[in-house]
Amino acid sequence: MSSGAEHRPDPDALLRCQAQTDSGGLKVFLGAAPGVGKTYQMLQSAHELRRQGVDVVLGAIESHGRSDTEALRAGLEQLPPQTLSHAGKRFEEFDLDAALARRPDVLIVDELAHRNIPGTRHSWRYQDIEELLANGITVWTAVNIQHLESLSDVVASITGVRMRETVPDALLSRARDCVLVDLTPSELITRLRQGKVYLPEQARAALDGYFSPANLSALRELAVQAMAERLDADLRDTMQSRGIAEPWHIRARMLVAVDGSGQGEALVRAGRRLSERRKAPWTVVTVDNGRRTVDERDRLGRVFDLAVRLGAETRTLRGHDVAEELLAYARHHQVTTLILGRSHNQWWRFRRSTSRRLIRQAEAFEVTFVPVPRRQRRHGVRRADARSVHWRDYLWALLCVGSATAVSLALQHLLPLGNLSLVFLTAVLWVAARTGTRPALFTALTSFLTYNFFFTEPQLTFNMTETDESLTVVFFLIIALIGGKLAARLQQQIQLLRQSNDQAREHLAFTRRLAAAPDIQSVQLEAVTALQQQLKQPVIIIHRQSDQDQPTVVAERDHPEPLDTAAKSAAAWSLGNGQPSGAFSDTLSSLNWRFEPIEADGQVFAVLGIDTTNLDAEQYRGLAVETYTHQIALAWFRTELATNLSAARIAEETERLRSALLSSISHDLRTPLATMIGSASTLQSLSAKLAPEDRQSLLESILSEGQRLDRYIRNLLDMTRLGHGTLKIERDWIALTDILSSALRRTRDLFPNLHIERQIADDLPLLFVHPALLEQAIVNVLENAAKFAPPQSTVSIKAWLDQAGERIKLSIADEGPGIPPAQRRQVFDMFFTGGDGDRGPYGSGLGLAICHGMVAAHGGDIAALEGLNGRGTRIDIALPVVESPADENSQGPI
Repeated sequence: MSSGAEHRPDPDALLRCQAQTDSGGLKVFLGAAPGVGKTYQMLQSAHELRRQGVDVVLGAIESHGRSDTEALRAGLEQLPPQTLSHAGKRFEEFDLDAALARRPDVLIVDELAHRNIPGTRHSWRYQDIEELLANGITVWTAVNIQHLESLSDVVASITGVRMRETVPDALLSRARDCVLVDLTPSELITRLRQGKVYLPEQARAALDGYFSPANLSALRELAVQAMAERLDADLRDTMQSRGIAEPWHIRARMLVAVDGSGQGEALVRAGRRLSERRKAPWTVVTVDNGRRTVDERDRLGRVFDLAVRLGAETRTLRGHDVAEELLAYARHHQVTTLILGRSHNQWWRFRRSTSRRLIRQAEAFEVTFVPVPRRQRRHGVRRADARSVHWRDYLWALLCVGSATAVSLALQHLLPLGNLSLVFLTAVLWVAARTGTRPALFTALTSFLTYNFFFTEPQLTFNMTETDESLTVVFFLIIALIGGKLAARLQQQIQLLRQSNDQAREHLAFTRRLAAAPDIQSVQLEAVTALQQQLKQPVIIIHRQSDQDQPTVVAERDHPEPLDTAAKSAAAWSLGNGQPSGAFSDTLSSLNWRFEPIEADGQVFAVLGIDTTNLDAEQYRGLAVETYTHQIALAWFRTELATNLSAARIAEETERLRSALLSSISHDLRTPLATMIGSASTLQSLSAKLAPEDRQSLLESILSEGQRLDRYIRNLLDMTRLGHGTLKIERDWIALTDILSSALRRTRDLFPNLHIERQIADDLPLLFVHPALLEQAIVNVLENAAKFAPPQSTVSIKAWLDQAGERIKLSIADEGPGIPPAQRRQVFDMFFTGGDGDRGPYGSGLGLAICHGMVAAHGGDIAALEGLNGRGTRIDIALPVVESPADENSQGPI
């Protein structure tokens, strides 16, 4: 295959390329640090574009007081900024709506990582740019490398300064064009000293800290690397969209191919040395074809561990043809050099070795063979799952050959000799589909000998006298070998696909179970239960509440034995360091337990412990435990965040209630106190001069306001007890008429000029309630009705049993101004007093809230509705009917 060979374009690459042209294009001027000239070069390019007749508009430009940058703004149209007020100051921000209305060909919006002032549509400027791009407007912008989200930690470790304003890396990947604006550290420091970057005071501080030569060199290398990765991704998308199969060797990349033969560690060390010399990234890859032995899996696990320690990426590919899988991976990832050990070919194998096939097919790659010792044959080594069934495969092959022979003997007088070979060919295919390659080849050879012995002339011998029979037998053998091998390969591929599908389905089911978990405890329990069902191994989760606490098992399932001291030490080490420990790791590898950190957002929440007694390194790697721990970490982080948000909301609500309570006390309690104090002081100072009726009036005022104050305080106490759950519901059987009579007696002084109309049904059953609580709820409703009902009006009280016989309804209606429909639900909120209607300026806003709490504590409902005949307000209370002991006794024995 030539280097310019064309293949079918990659649909995903075509979609990515098309996405960059469907909407507005983004051009990013990328710099290593402030002051390298990003804005200056962007404005110079804008003037050049303007001279070409392109409509260029300045949306937002940050010159930072640099005169040369300010001079370049002349001659270009600029959108006026919008002025916003925040924290008592006025700020100028980019006007997004004006830009959308203007719709220029190219809009320049500087400072991609800028945080907008509160009050704008988006919190970040890059979100403004995303909306502009979505509307088909081409945008030019500038950003420094330290503002990329993925590099914020690296920049903080280099400079000691953490950037709070960051942008997603995906925005840089989306850019149609990316321009690297570069200055050497010495040139940038010179500009800084000349005052072309910051003011003199700021420049001196910057030279002592952020703008040191070492920091600038490191930032410059990060910028070059980011640019190289961006160009590499663009190149790969372009090649795949055009269907170019062979790679273009622009940037060195190395691929080390290993298996479980014993050569892997030498290959990995050689790959490390070559990558260091060439300063190239490298990846260690193996191809799993389903035929790997137990010893091979163990050796491969050690090879992968060594590769990770030496800084390589590791990948496991699945497929039947090793050479094809390696070449496909190399082409897709722009690999330049393949590193492998030479595989030796034996005379009994019917195919070329992998190394020879790679030499023949990998014309576009550099293939490096590392001299490694010739691997020795190992007797008695079988597949992990074949030790007990290996002989059964060959027994099955013999049974199929015997069945084919019997069928052919029965049909030999009915069918010609050539057709009988199809019976044996069917047996070969059947064995290949049920077992594997070697039993299929054994079946083909056995069928060939049986067919020759029983059916060719002379029969019962292996001699053949007829030429046509010889050709028939030879072609039969060839077809049987080829068909058996193809069928066995297809069966292996189906098994690999089935394993991958099962694994993906298990991961999806696991993710769904975690997504449905409402709290951290549910996440822990669901994770352990699901993992133990899927991995078929004991699983635990270990967590530490604080740095001083010892790690404890917070979730386990069917784990009978406690962890020993060594296992607890390994779990504590993983919690503290965020690294795996235990089996198949570099820390306490002799343990039977493997501990994986559950980490998200830089925080280790817990560790996942898996008992690996019945697993080897390759089997453990095939479980993809990292995927499970990542999903657990995300679910843990989600539930913890939800818990924190809920606590924050509760704290906010508590603060709001506290403020409302203080406001209520300062207003509603102060009024009766002032009245009482005024009346008492008048009696004290003017008692001898007052007429008896005046003294009586003042005493009645003191008593009335005292009773009003007592009601307020009682309501506050009841609401507090309801909110803290200390109000005990001690129920008793009582008639509703008794509760109503007691409530009316307590409130009779509130109805001197009102008419009370009662309509109580005669057949009401007894209520199983707390009599005092229900009475207090009715008293509060009656007080509200008396407070807002006009003089000489009627307050109606009606009680009846609903049609289903399940609830007793109580309705109290007045003829007051009524409650607006929009506030009929809010009147039951604490401290809601409204501005008009029944709530008006009266009270503390607790009366109906207490009613709602007391009725709800009995399993009932309360609602505010329109009054009778469209006037006033009606409060309806519905209480459940509970079967009384008298009713139960009346049924008699069963």
